Amino acid sequence: MNFIKSFKNLFSPIVTTIIVIAISAYTLGLSFGGNNIFEQLERFVPIILVIIAVVGMQLSKQSLAAHLILLFTSYLQSGRDLIVAITSFDFQSFSFGVTWTIPLIINAIIFVYLLLYILSFVLDGKAKFRLESGPVVVSAIIAFTFFFFRDGFSVAVLKIVPPMIALMFGSELFAIVLLLAGVADVPFDLLAKLTDGILFEQTFGYYLFAAFALYLIYGAVVGILKHLKS
Repeated sequence: MNFIKSFKNLFSPIVTTIIVIAISAYTLGLSFGGNNIFEQLERFVPIILVIIAVVGMQLSKQSLAAHLILLFTSYLQSGRDLIVAITSFDFQSFSFGVTWTIPLIINAIIFVYLLLYILSFVLDGKAKFRLESGPVVVSAIIAFTFFFFRDGFSVAVLKIVPPMIALMFGSELFAIVLLLAGVADVPFDLLAKLTDGILFEQTFGYYLFAAFALYLIYGAVVGILKHLKS
C-alpha cells in the first residue's frame, strides 16, 4: 500500500512529463488507419486534440488530470483486456486462452502505470479539485445530452468525463479542447461519405446529429479562440 501511495513520487516531474508525452505519442500512433484521407483524419484529429489537452495539463503542472484524461480517453479498455487475458488462464492445459501480443502487453503496462499514479493521489488524500458553474459547464451539459441521444448513456459518460476532469482542475481551455475532440470526427465522416458516394443515403437522424455536431464544433472553436486571446 505504501508503494502505491508513494508511486507518484517514484519519478521526477521531468521524467513524468516525458512518460506522459511518450504515452501520448504511442496513442497517436495507434490512431493511424483508414481507407482514405478523410477516414484517417476522422481517427487522427480527435486523438491529437486529446493529446494537446493531456500535454497541456501536464505542462501546467496538473499531472493527475493529465493521467486521468489519458486513462478515460484511451486506456480503460486496456484494463479490461488485461483482466480478460489474466483470467483466461486454464489450469488444465496450463496456458492462456488469450494470446499475449505486444500491443496487449504495452497497453497493459500503460494502464497499470496510469492506475497506480492516480491511486497514489487518491490514497495520499492530496487530490484537490473543484467544479464551478459557468458557460463551459453549460456547454458540457449540452454536449452530454447530444452524446446521450446520439450514442447512448455509456458513450456519453466516457465522452464527457475528460472535459469535466479538465474543468475540475481549473482549465476551461483544455475542457473546450476535449469537448471539441468528442465531435471533431464528424466533418471528416461527412467528407468520407461524400467521397464514397453515400452521403445522401443516410437517415434523417444522421443529418440531424451531424448538423448539431457542426454547431458544437463552431461553438468550441469560438471558445478556444476567445480563451487564447484573453
